[in-house]
Amino acid sequence: MKQLILLPVILCLLYSCSGLRAISVQVERPSMITIPLEIKSMGILNRSISAPNSGLEATLTLETPLRDKELSEECLRGLKETLFKSQRFVVVRCDTNLFAADDNSLEFGYELPIAFLDSLCKAEKVDAILSMEYFDTDFKVLNPGLTAVNAVGQILSGGSSTVEVRGIANAAAGFRVYHPLRDTIIYEDRFEFEKRWTVQSNNAVDALGKLIQKNDALLQVSYDNGVEFAENIVPLKYWEWRSYFKGKGEMRIAEQQAFSGNWANAIVNWTSAYNMQTKKKKRGKAAFNVALGYEMIGDFKTAQKWIQLAFLDYPKNEVNRYENIIEQRILEQHKLYEQKLGN
Repeated sequence: MKQLILLPVILCLLYSCSGLRAISVQVERPSMITIPLEIKSMGILNRSISAPNSGLEATLTLETPLRDKELSEECLRGLKETLFKSQRFVVVRCDTNLFAADDNSLEFGYELPIAFLDSLCKAEKVDAILSMEYFDTDFKVLNPGLTAVNAVGQILSGGSSTVEVRGIANAAAGFRVYHPLRDTIIYEDRFEFEKRWTVQSNNAVDALGKLIQKNDALLQVSYDNGVEFAENIVPLKYWEWRSYFKGKGEMRIAEQQAFSGNWANAIVNWTSAYNMQTKKKKRGKAAFNVALGYEMIGDFKTAQKWIQLAFLDYPKNEVNRYENIIEQRILEQHKLYEQKLGN
């Protein structure tokens, strides 16, 4: 999951009309894939590199093409660095790589034998093996010929032309998580990531020249593929945008406290502002802010109560949108609890 980005124009329109102001906050989200809590450490294994003779008997990858290995290792670098951030697992990069089960296929091959996995886990002192079973990348320029033809046509007709050249890179990987203690595969799926680049110029050749080079594009998309996959197996904190209503007096004091991360005192002052107000609109705005404070300290049920109070006094779209955010966070809590603490 990525940092939420709001267009500046939308922000300006929204805040100028309603008195809202944006604040960037850290929010912990559960992962899409739940790995059993008994797994405290994982070994990362590269099993994706092509070899003259595929199979388990071909173990070391010293004779394989450097480019294949370089890109797959870049993917695993992104994966490993992201897992380190979460502190959910102890992560070890296995010293031994394996040749792909089938170097002509982007499908999962035969499962690794349990005896081999047991031996590998003991050697690396880990509980499970996260194996990249296959890996493939591709980069292409979208319609370069047609772009140049259109540009030449416009120039010949006496018009000026801006040439746009687009490049697209993608990476596809097959991941498995082997759990030798249970003698099972607890996760198996294909994961894909795509990245696009756009360059504009008044000359097609110049635009093509400025477009990201194929090797750089493949390295970037390989690394990002690993990052994206890792973000799907561990709970992580993300920077997201939230909004609050500006005001005077205690509302202003609470605003300053919120920006300094003192959410507990901000709640006290916003609650006081709510209790002192007689005008429904201002009460609704204060209640909205109180809900934000409770979300930030992790009390989502209380946040839900306050946002419902806010909607009674100030039934606006921004209040309804925030209520949906709080409801989503409540739904995520059970999954997050399982991933961090267990049942």
